[in-house]
Amino acid sequence: MKYKQTYNYIKLYKLIISIAIPMILSNISTPLLGLIDTSIIGRISIEQIGAIAIGSSILSFFYFCFGFFRMGTTGLIAQAYGQKNDKKIINIIKKNLLLAMLFGLLCIPAILFLKNILIIIFTDNENILTFTKSYINIRIFGAPATFINFVIFGILLGSNKPWQIFKLVLFINTLNIVLDLFLGMYLGLNIKGIAIGTIISEYAGVMLGLYYIKPFIPLINLLNHKRLFQDNFNLLFKTNTNLFIRTFFILMSILIFTAIGSRLGETILAANAILIILQMFISYSLDGFAQASEVLVGNEYGRKNKQNITKIIISSCIISLIFALLYSVIFYFFSMKIIGIITPLNEVLFETKKYVTWIIISPLVSFLAFQLDGVFIGANKTKIMRNTVLQSFIIYLLSLIILVPVYDNHGLWISFLIFLSFRGLLLLTQYKKIYQFN
Repeated sequence: MKYKQTYNYIKLYKLIISIAIPMILSNISTPLLGLIDTSIIGRISIEQIGAIAIGSSILSFFYFCFGFFRMGTTGLIAQAYGQKNDKKIINIIKKNLLLAMLFGLLCIPAILFLKNILIIIFTDNENILTFTKSYINIRIFGAPATFINFVIFGILLGSNKPWQIFKLVLFINTLNIVLDLFLGMYLGLNIKGIAIGTIISEYAGVMLGLYYIKPFIPLINLLNHKRLFQDNFNLLFKTNTNLFIRTFFILMSILIFTAIGSRLGETILAANAILIILQMFISYSLDGFAQASEVLVGNEYGRKNKQNITKIIISSCIISLIFALLYSVIFYFFSMKIIGIITPLNEVLFETKKYVTWIIISPLVSFLAFQLDGVFIGANKTKIMRNTVLQSFIIYLLSLIILVPVYDNHGLWISFLIFLSFRGLLLLTQYKKIYQFN
């Protein structure tokens, strides 16, 4: 008998929040770890702070492009989990873990070859150049572990185990901080110790993650590659390629934003950097509800249950909107106090105050993009996600060309919010395609 489950809205609200809370905690732990790393190295050398910032930015750009390993795995596992198709789950796990390892290994020589060109874009200070090269030369060997962890996160989220993700992220980040303190400060390895501590924690995370997914697939079976490139390998490839393109253009939008802001003056660059930190926390928080949609929509998509999919979409969007409103209210009343904690510089505070309105309205403008991303990932409609981001990116470029020459930094922020809004609105126009089951 085919398994079927019906949801009432109260039950759904509780279920969505129960998944979102550990995901939000996991998401915001990443920028917090970056702040801790910076504070540790900040006690050693100003130049090494800059080196870590540059090195982390370069690696984060490349790593974030491969975030499709997490998103693509979540949607496909959630659908197979909804179908109770153990064979399909095992095939997805084996294929994506192998692909993650291969792409991680390929990233090592690629980054080592490109690093000199990329670092020069950020700085011409010889000491910072040397420290950054040293940092990247070590950190890049953690690429296979980072990509494998993406897949493990996708497996755990797709199978509705968000608290295990939180435990895994907490383990990785706590170990990272302990190793940073021990290797970086106690042993005096400085920036090299920070890099070594990071890759040790990443590989330790892989070990714990493989233990967590053991109920799905015995670890010995990971070495059995029989039929590995059969059974929907093309689907995996298309899914990952679409998500890679989509993620690349989202990253490009942020890089263009930063590049244009830097040409408007140092004070504006500093103000934008602070406001982007607030934007990051908005996106990381609202992503928790989107990730809840990924697994729940994926489960019901696998069961071909249109009624439950509709209820999940409505419920998750309502909750996301409520939290977006809450963020806007908090930023309306307390944004300058929060910014005052980040920086005491009056010049930067004065400049930031001019543009704080945009971060107040940002949650209301952007929540739909984040939330519908989760819905479309769960339904594995990655081609639509790719196309809507490309269309939004073109609109973003046109907005920049028209608005920045006239309104300067205000024009830059308006263009960025236009990009976020169109991502959500264009996905909304395609929502009926969610019900086209494969």
